[in-house]
Amino acid sequence: MKKLILLLLVLGLPLASLSQITLTNTAEIAKIKQGTTYFAMKDPGSPAAAGYVAAIKKAWSLSKVECIKYTEVEKNIAPNNSFVTLGANMTTSNSTLASTETRMYLELWTTNGKFTYDPKKRRHFNQADKIVVATVELFADYYAQNNPSAMYKMEYDATGHFKNWGAGVLSNYLQQLCTLLEKGNECTAKTEIANPVELQKMASTTLFIPDYVLTKFSKNSDDESKKYSEKEIFTDLTLSYKILNLAELNEKITNSTAPFYYLLFVKTPTEKFVTVTQSQTGEIIYLAHTASATNFKSADLKELQKGSAVKK
Repeated sequence: MKKLILLLLVLGLPLASLSQITLTNTAEIAKIKQGTTYFAMKDPGSPAAAGYVAAIKKAWSLSKVECIKYTEVEKNIAPNNSFVTLGANMTTSNSTLASTETRMYLELWTTNGKFTYDPKKRRHFNQADKIVVATVELFADYYAQNNPSAMYKMEYDATGHFKNWGAGVLSNYLQQLCTLLEKGNECTAKTEIANPVELQKMASTTLFIPDYVLTKFSKNSDDESKKYSEKEIFTDLTLSYKILNLAELNEKITNSTAPFYYLLFVKTPTEKFVTVTQSQTGEIIYLAHTASATNFKSADLKELQKGSAVKK
C-alpha cells in the first residue's frame, strides 16, 4: 500500500505550462480556503524536517495547515482539503544515449470530491480525480531526475538534490504562492518580471548569490566538480554582490531581521529561470526566462544589471 501511494504521488499529471510558478484552476481557491492544506513528507517529526515544518506553518496563510507523512495523504482526502506534494513529469528520449528527463516541482492540488477514503475497500485515489492548482519548479540534480521516486524516501531536505531548496527559500516561495492565490488570477511565471522600484533598491544594496551558479552542470552526468571561475561569471558586473553557499543563504533568509535581495538559478531539462527575491516578503522582483537548459552565464547578470536601472 505504501509503495502504491508513493507511486501516485510521483506520477503527477503533465503540465502544459512552462513556468517556475504556475497558477491554474483558480475556481478551487475558495474551496481550499475553507479546508486544511496538508504538506506531505517522509516524517514531519524528524529533526531534518523541523526547520521546514516551522517555515511552512509560518509562511502558509491561505488556509489551516498541517504537515503529514506521505502515507497519510489518502485518509485526509476530503472535498475542501488540499495537498502540497512533490510532483514529477518524466519523458524518455528516443535516443539510446539520452537519459530520462524528469521535471520535478512542488505541487498544490485538490480533488473533485469523488474519492472517499475507506481502508476496508482498499480503493486507492485515482489521478484522474486530482485537480492541480499551482506548481513551483524545482532545480533537480542529475540523480533526482533519474531517480525521482527516491526523493520520497528521503527527509524533506532532499539531501541536497534540489538546488533551489531549503527552509528559507521554501518560506519565500510559499509567501509568493499565497500572494498569487489571494489575487486569484491564473498565471505562468515564465512571463518576465521586472519591478523597477524594488530593482532600484536592490541596486543600492548587496545582492546575495548561491555558489551553485558557478557549477558547470552536465546533462548526462552527476559530476558537479567542474566550476566556472568567479571572473568568468561576474566580470563587468558593477552591482554589489556576495556569494554564499545554499545553507548560509537559507539561514540568512530565516534569521535576518532586515530585508535583502537574493538570486536563484533554476534549470529544468528544457529551460532555465533567473529570479531575484525580496527575503522579507517573498516577492519575486525579477524573473528572466530562457527556453533552453543552459548553465548560468555572465549574460544573465548583465541582463539583471540592465533591468536594475541604477548602477553602482
